[in-house]
Amino acid sequence: MSNGPSMVAPIVKASAGTLAGAAVKIAARDVNVHYGDKQALFDVSMDIPDRAVTAFIGPSGCGKTTFLRCFNRMNDLIDNCRVTGSLQIEGKDAYGKNVDPVVLRTRVGMVFQKPNPFPKSIYENVAYGPRIHGMAKSKSEMDGIVEQSLRRAGLWEEVKDRLAQPGTSLSGGQQQRLVIARTVAVNPDIILMDEPCSALDPIATAKIEELIDELRENYCIVIVTHSMAQAARVSQKTAFFHLGKLVETGATEEIFTNPRDTRTQDYITGRFG
Repeated sequence: MSNGPSMVAPIVKASAGTLAGAAVKIAARDVNVHYGDKQALFDVSMDIPDRAVTAFIGPSGCGKTTFLRCFNRMNDLIDNCRVTGSLQIEGKDAYGKNVDPVVLRTRVGMVFQKPNPFPKSIYENVAYGPRIHGMAKSKSEMDGIVEQSLRRAGLWEEVKDRLAQPGTSLSGGQQQRLVIARTVAVNPDIILMDEPCSALDPIATAKIEELIDELRENYCIVIVTHSMAQAARVSQKTAFFHLGKLVETGATEEIFTNPRDTRTQDYITGRFG
C-alpha cells in the first residue's frame, strides 16, 4: 500500500449535527482491493469519525466486508489479495512497513457474523487477550479487567456466578456479547462488526443494538449490515456500496431520507438488493 502523508485532510465536512466537529479516526483514500485478477473494490475514499457508529450497507457482494477487513488487515490472510491506496488510522499509515498486523488487530478489534467464543471458560475468554499482552500484573487486576469488560458488554449480571462455565454454554446473543467483552478487554481504539446480529433472534438483536449505542461513547465503531432498519437505528453515518464502489456516504438521516444518488434511493426503497 502506498505511503501517504502523515495526515490526511477530511474529504467533506460532516453534514449532520451528530457528526459536526467529530474527529476523523480512519481516513481512506483511493483504496483498491484485488483478489488475483479480480478487482473487488474500486477507489474507495471516505472518512470515518471517532465515537460514532458508521454503517456500511449495500447488496451482497458489493464490497462492504472487503473494505471493513482492510482496517485490521484481515485481507492480508487471503492468498493473492492486494490492497493499494492509502488507509490511515489517527494519521498513521495502517499498511506502513513498521506496522505489525498482530498489534494493529489489537487496536482494531473485530466481531464476526457468527459468535465465536473460544473453547474456554467465560472468564478465560475475556482474560485471554489481556494475558497474552501482559496487561495485568496480578490475579486481582485480571479479575478487574474481566469484570469491567463483561459490564461494558452488558453481560456481567448474567454470568458473574458462572464464570468457570464454558463460553459455548451461553445463548447465541450472550455468546456475541461475550465476544464483544473479549474485544474490549484489550482496550481497542476501533471495533469492527461484520453482520453481528444476523445469527441472532430479535430480542438478542435488540440487546446488541443497545450495547452498540452505549459503546459508541468510547469507541469508533464500523458495522456491516444487510438490515437497513438496523443501520438506521444504530448508526450516525452510513455508506452505500454497489458493485465494489462507494456510491455515497453521509449522515444516516440524510442517506435514508434524502439520498443524492438514484442507486441509493433504489436500494433503500427495495427496487434492487
